[in-house]
Amino acid sequence: MSMHNVVRSPSEDDADAMGAVHVRAWRAAYSGGLMPDEYLDSLSAQARANMWRQQLAQPVADRSARFVVENPAGVVVGFALIGPKGNDSDADDGELYVINVDPESWGTGAGPVLHEEAVDALRDSEFGRAVLWVHPKNHRARHFYESRGWRADDVDRVETVLGVEIVEVRYSLILY
Repeated sequence: MSMHNVVRSPSEDDADAMGAVHVRAWRAAYSGGLMPDEYLDSLSAQARANMWRQQLAQPVADRSARFVVENPAGVVVGFALIGPKGNDSDADDGELYVINVDPESWGTGAGPVLHEEAVDALRDSEFGRAVLWVHPKNHRARHFYESRGWRADDVDRVETVLGVEIVEVRYSLILY
């Protein structure tokens, strides 16, 4: 058994674990007013798992990648997705669409190794710059990204995420 967090490409068999991580990570990161409590309480790990199962059944799009991270016991504790910014596969900007880690694995190195793999994949896809979007009050996430070289670039948006409107600020990272 490895004593390290291991990053790999997910399969459909990872959908249940990804759904559970998705819900636990969102509840931990967005409680306390960042998103409505009723919404967070209504999240279903099974519904998220079904969404992931459908996505994982599709081939990975051009210049895109999906990753999961397993803890030393071999349990999936996080995931990340990268690809072209928006729907523009010709753009020079890539995007870190999501990185979620189970709150019980925060501080274990799972997030950093997952982030490193995602940024490497953005570089491998030959994007010159990467962007990501984060809730302005998600201080933990903002510190995580800032400590890894990402910079807020004074662009924000209101995004409807799974039926809930949230404000997000953009961060960017020069890859080359």
